Amino acid sequence: MRKFNAWIIAIITVGTIFYLSSIPGLRVLPVLRQLNTVIMRFDVYFVQIAEFISQRLPMDVNELSPIQAASNDFYMYAKANPVIIEFLLRKIAHVVVFFFLTIVIFFLLNQYTKKSVSAALLAFFMAFTFAALDEYRQSFVDGRVSSLIDVGINLIGITMATGLIFFAIIITKKTSKKENALDK
Repeated sequence: MRKFNAWIIAIITVGTIFYLSSIPGLRVLPVLRQLNTVIMRFDVYFVQIAEFISQRLPMDVNELSPIQAASNDFYMYAKANPVIIEFLLRKIAHVVVFFFLTIVIFFLLNQYTKKSVSAALLAFFMAFTFAALDEYRQSFVDGRVSSLIDVGINLIGITMATGLIFFAIIITKKTSKKENALDK
């Protein structure tokens, strides 16, 4: 059953990436507007969580002045050039999607291999290959371009996921060694 679920999640993830990269001239902001209507339904919960967190943060407001200056400058620039927001959202989406894809591929491959490290390395190379092929495929879609920079940005998400996987492998091995020592 675990293998079946891993396959289903992997197929849905790859299918979603394929679908989104096939949309001619895809823009992020209209999609976010649609998501915003859904998120607004959860707004009460977000406000409660934000208030809960803000009440527990010990912070001197004067420490924020450099951050406020930079954020005000960015806000003014983004207001004059809204394309920058679209650009940043697209690049963040690349990182997040390929981070998730790498994790999904790892869990799928880990069902079939005895060594998690092998599954992690193979997941890295498979996700990278998919990123490169998907960017190449986009060169055939109207209103889309193929970009090595996007492959590099995808690689950031892939590398972050692989690093997280290796970190988890190291932590679980140390924990299992301690448990085995305690059992003896």
